Amino acid sequence: MMNIRTDANPALAGRIARCLAAAACLTAMLASGAANPPAAMAADGNLTISSGDSTSLSGHTFDAYLLATYTDVELKDAATVQSVSANPASGSASTWISTALKAANVNVDASAGQNPASQMLRQGTGSQASRVIAATLEANKADHKPTKANQTANGSTLSLTMEEGFYLITDSAGLPIIASTTIKGASSMASGSALGSVFMKSKVAQPDKEIKNAEGVWKESAAATNGETREFRVRFTVPNALAADTLTVDDVMEGMGYVTGTFKAVISAGKNAGKDVTALFGTPGPSPSGEGYRVVSSELLIDNYQNQQVELSYSAKIVDADKANAATNTVTVTVEWRPGTIPPGVEPPDPGEDTVIVPTYDIDLRKISAASTGQHQIPVAGAKFTIKNETLGVWLNWDEKTRQWSYVDSAGKAQERATDDKGMISYDSLGAGTYLIVETVVPKGYFGFVKPSFRVTIDDDGVTTIAGAEHAGLTAGVTKADGTAGTPVAVVKNVDNMTQLPMTGGTTMGLMGAGGLGVLLCSLASGLMACRTRRNSIGPASWGS
Repeated sequence: MMNIRTDANPALAGRIARCLAAAACLTAMLASGAANPPAAMAADGNLTISSGDSTSLSGHTFDAYLLATYTDVELKDAATVQSVSANPASGSASTWISTALKAANVNVDASAGQNPASQMLRQGTGSQASRVIAATLEANKADHKPTKANQTANGSTLSLTMEEGFYLITDSAGLPIIASTTIKGASSMASGSALGSVFMKSKVAQPDKEIKNAEGVWKESAAATNGETREFRVRFTVPNALAADTLTVDDVMEGMGYVTGTFKAVISAGKNAGKDVTALFGTPGPSPSGEGYRVVSSELLIDNYQNQQVELSYSAKIVDADKANAATNTVTVTVEWRPGTIPPGVEPPDPGEDTVIVPTYDIDLRKISAASTGQHQIPVAGAKFTIKNETLGVWLNWDEKTRQWSYVDSAGKAQERATDDKGMISYDSLGAGTYLIVETVVPKGYFGFVKPSFRVTIDDDGVTTIAGAEHAGLTAGVTKADGTAGTPVAVVKNVDNMTQLPMTGGTTMGLMGAGGLGVLLCSLASGLMACRTRRNSIGPASWGS
């Protein structure tokens, strides 16, 4: 060994000492490694949780518990696992799984080399045993720590990267799932079972109920005329077939009635969008809960279209609605869960529910003389009017007994309603739209050629505007009145002399129209005749006097 003098060089001595110490540490580490080699890092796998068509994972919080790890993996190809063995992830996991297997009446034969994890994986996907196992595992999860906790997503998928293995997935807004990650990158078993992907199991089939408004737009609420027939639809995602068997749709109506024969069902999103599945529901019958209908799906609906969105559509007639009592339509979707789906001791979830409100609104017409001043209002009785729904292109007739409107297709068939002694006509229970109200008969004593008309627009929230149309100046305007708080009034005048006509430039001639011009021409002709008679009575002999 070479001797190096350091007494004359203290700095060099310090460097050598540090190097010797580092070498000694490295030697110790290598010696330790030779005796106890580090454990191999477990491979990571992926697991993606998806929602159904047109639904989201928003509002769901997921926890993932590792139940079993894999050994003896044999790949068929890069995407397929030929065979695999499993062991419980820990001693506590083994006890946890054993309790769940016992609840599902699944035995573990240790003498045949079986263990709780391998027996759990042997249960068929979608079997009652697998449902009971998942439910029991969730019921006893309190003493176990999740590998991934409080996982959320706002979209339709949640991707988790975790140690390869078999997991219990619990869902704050859903039912428990047992699923595997990918294994060595493979996403399926040779038997066809999927690896690394699973659909959530919602606790409810949550319906979304809508009505088509007067402009053809689907809305949560829309005003309709009493006596009118409207289209409705209900959309919901078909439950996961691993958890659900059939479902029942109960549509309870107040102030409206289901139109028999209008029920239809289609898949409304995803790869089967537009597919008619009406035949997978029974014939709608009366709702035991009240007015409306009830229909039950067959098992084939869920078996064939699980996790896809279905749309039910039908028509209902508004029959007993008024401003104080809007018509309502409430739908519930009750899922028949497969045996073992609901964890022990847990009440089945409440059915999904949604309600559509269909309000109606009123307007009043008050007919007064143009001679009215200030507080001195002179009502005009006997003035007759028709009303047309311009949005739908039909005229309306009112039945006082049923308090409903009916439609006719021409002005000649339209009902003429007359103002009463107070000059009033009430137009009750009207839906959203644009209405033209036209005076057809002018009471005696008023200019018959001056027949005002006006338009009323009502939106789904009851906001009402009234504006004059023909002879516009004779109708007092109303701008965006709140039809929910009161009844907007159209005040319309009749005139009995020319001075009462509004003087707005060319408007006066427009008010007079052909009838008014005829009166003026008759007056002029009468004046000319009188002048001629007078001149003739004087005679030529008196011209020179």
